[in-house]
Formats: sequence, C-alpha cells, structure tokens
Amino acid sequence: MALILLIDDDPQVRTVLKGFLQIGGHRVVEAENGRQAQKQLLAEQVDLVITDIVMPESDGFEVIMSSACTDTPPKIIAITGGSPNLTQQTLLAIAQRMPVNKVLAKPVTCEALLTAVQDALAAPAPHKLS
Repeated sequence: MALILLIDDDPQVRTVLKGFLQIGGHRVVEAENGRQAQKQLLAEQVDLVITDIVMPESDGFEVIMSSACTDTPPKIIAITGGSPNLTQQTLLAIAQRMPVNKVLAKPVTCEALLTAVQDALAAPAPHKLS
C-alpha cells in the first residue's frame, strides 16, 4: 500500500494512528514535529503526509506550506484537537484553505482515518505553491 509520514508531537497519538494505518496495510514513518518531518521528507519519497497542526518547534502549517513549495508536493491530511489559543474548528478552517487533501478532527476513528487516507491517495496532489 502507501508509505505515510505521520507527524504528531504526542507519542500515544502516533502509536494509535500508526496502528490504524497498519491495519489498513500502509507502511508508516514517524516524526514528532515539523522539523523532524522536513528531514524525513528529504530522505524519503512518501505517498502521503498526515500532520498534526499544533506542535512545538515547527507546526503543521509550516509543514504544509514548505511541502507545497516542493517540485512534487505530497498529498496531505491535516489533523488537530485544537489548542489553548485557537479552537479545533478555527484550526481546521485555516487548514482547509491551505494545499491539503483532507482535514480531520481529533479524536479520529480507525474507519474515518482509513477513509480519509483512501480519499487523499485517490485525489490529485495539492497544488504546488511558487
């Protein structure tokens, strides 16, 4: 199936989401923040990025925008549970205006995640930003 880069600063969330993705037959590489994710994206050609939005060091918005500037932008799913400063709905609304294929609210079920992955993989890649 697909090679997916999973980015989330919470190790428990990564473990659960990775398990869901593996149930769907996908291979998963992980990063705990956007900075690590950028290194992973340089090292491997992934089919899909699933990124949390609120993370320390480099957030999901930075990952999305820097990925969209590459020659071959990956397909992207943005997920969030919100933050102390912005609601989940606000963060998801911002993400929807960015070059992403899907947005998901946490907590996410296995079925919802695998459906979003299938839809994102079938969709055209988000447009490249210049």
